[in-house]
Amino acid sequence: MLTQSLNTYNLRNYQTELIQKILDSWQSNLRVMLQLPTGGGKTVLFAHLARKFAEKGMGVLVLAHREELLLQAQEKLEAIAGVPTGIIKAGYPVHPYDLQVASVQSLVRRKNKPDVGLIIVDEAHHASSKTYTTILESYPKAYVLGCTATPYRIDGQGFKWLFDSLICGPSTRELIHQGHLSSYKLFQAAKIVDTSKTKTTAGDFNSAALAKTIDSQVEPIDVVKEWQKRANGLRTVVFAVDIAHSRQYAEAFREACIAAEHLDGATGKDDRQDILQRFAIGEIQVLCNCGIISEGFDLPAIECVQVVRPTKSLSMWLQIVGRGLRPAPGKKHAIIIDHTQNWFLLGLPDEDRNWTLEPVSLDNEAKRFLYIACTDCDHAFKPLPHEVKALKGKCPNCLTVHSFEISEGFAGLTKRLDANKEEKEIDQTVDSRLQALIDYLYSSSLRNEYKPIWVYYRFSEICKDILPEISLGTWQYLGAKLGYKREWAWVKHQEATNPKTLNEEEIELVEMIKQPVLQRDTQPAKDTLGVLTEVCNKGVADRKKNWAALSEQEQKTLNEEEIELVEMIRQPILQRDRQLAKDIRGILTEVCNKGVADRKKIWAALSEQEQKTFTELLKD
Repeated sequence: MLTQSLNTYNLRNYQTELIQKILDSWQSNLRVMLQLPTGGGKTVLFAHLARKFAEKGMGVLVLAHREELLLQAQEKLEAIAGVPTGIIKAGYPVHPYDLQVASVQSLVRRKNKPDVGLIIVDEAHHASSKTYTTILESYPKAYVLGCTATPYRIDGQGFKWLFDSLICGPSTRELIHQGHLSSYKLFQAAKIVDTSKTKTTAGDFNSAALAKTIDSQVEPIDVVKEWQKRANGLRTVVFAVDIAHSRQYAEAFREACIAAEHLDGATGKDDRQDILQRFAIGEIQVLCNCGIISEGFDLPAIECVQVVRPTKSLSMWLQIVGRGLRPAPGKKHAIIIDHTQNWFLLGLPDEDRNWTLEPVSLDNEAKRFLYIACTDCDHAFKPLPHEVKALKGKCPNCLTVHSFEISEGFAGLTKRLDANKEEKEIDQTVDSRLQALIDYLYSSSLRNEYKPIWVYYRFSEICKDILPEISLGTWQYLGAKLGYKREWAWVKHQEATNPKTLNEEEIELVEMIKQPVLQRDTQPAKDTLGVLTEVCNKGVADRKKNWAALSEQEQKTLNEEEIELVEMIRQPILQRDRQLAKDIRGILTEVCNKGVADRKKIWAALSEQEQKTFTELLKD
């Protein structure tokens, strides 16, 4: 029997304050979501809450979707609550303890669920999926706490109907200043992945297309050389796009006489624990992985994170970089080596963000095959897998239920930003003299009632001789002062340092061209051609640069449904999820029966191993 003397996890001041806010919110709300940055101590915090319930004789259930999260939660619950904790998951013995950590995939199929007064959802940004909602519906009177670093989804689904209130903890920047997270240096690699022509699936880059993009631009030896320049001797985690690339990177490191191993979701339990243990004690210096260390992996000794995995998911990006931000003795700062444009497209790790339970409507770039535009509130979202199977999707904003048919979808719009190929550290500092100039110009614009763009033009005129030397941080300060989006600062920074970068008018024209092309609409195409001719004749944009910004597929117009379905099939294969595999099979049958896609072409696009695994998952 464990005792409370094993409690070695003391609460920080902000954790104590958050616990009180949660308890106060539960006075009027049953379901509360907590946002706390990666490394902020969510597991310790909810373990202390679980202890309070256990002391009152109330059962506690922690839901997670990965074994690492289950074991991590069990360890902290037993240490802090002082009582044994059971695990509900296939392959583990059943114990009738008051505290249980459960795999959502296992618990959702069990008829006899534990009697609890509190449910804790770890990594709660996944909670919109059917497995989670089915479980929560079984506990209508239980208190619910959802914990996540990123209450945000790229599919247009939100949390406003799943949780009653949102409590946000201190930001990453605040935790760095307080010493609870490590400071960092971020380096843009010499060779980076340009994803401007890479296809998108389900809101993120298509895995197969992304792998081809990376192969054509960054070789394994490039990853090793970059590490040797920036992080030689540092304990490092490398994030790869797929298993094959992760293995290639590990092999390249070993060929350079650097101790490295590969890890993925298919690695056996014993092998996985052995690799992680050897990495923890320093026998392995570089750990290459695919989708296994982005959530729930807690090792403060990680000194460097090397990213060769472009993503459009803010949650994934912050989880990845967060692996290196935990402080450790002797660790002055973390090193982040980015072979992608994630840091620019999704923001810096410590950038301020406004979190909300509200669903964020899909923008044009995120709208792909199988999305719904609500006719009542105009919210654009992607239906969840079980909704696709039923051909009915509930709007996450207004709850209107929409029936739909599977037909040709709309391809999204992407901006093309030329990559700076020179290796450099991203300068995030703000020049104090230029800051004073910006403040002065901004005050002048207010006094004289000038538009914000006047400040930019006057600033550019005064600083024309030093524009290439102005830091990105200074451009970001100017953009924020004028109320512009983050992308504006990057474009202006690139224009100053790389004259070949598309200007704003050219970026806009590329988007206008892509819309009729990908929607196969003749009249808008003719209208856009007229606009293009007029603008280019005035010298505002370069017609050749606009055309070069389009991929060959966009120039020729292609149907993307088969690419989408191949990617959907790969999801249950990667996750070893039988139920999801069966759902996808239903979608595949429906789409192919309608003649939208060719089943044989889809099957041929899968490797033999993928075909074998998918077939096995479909067996009862």
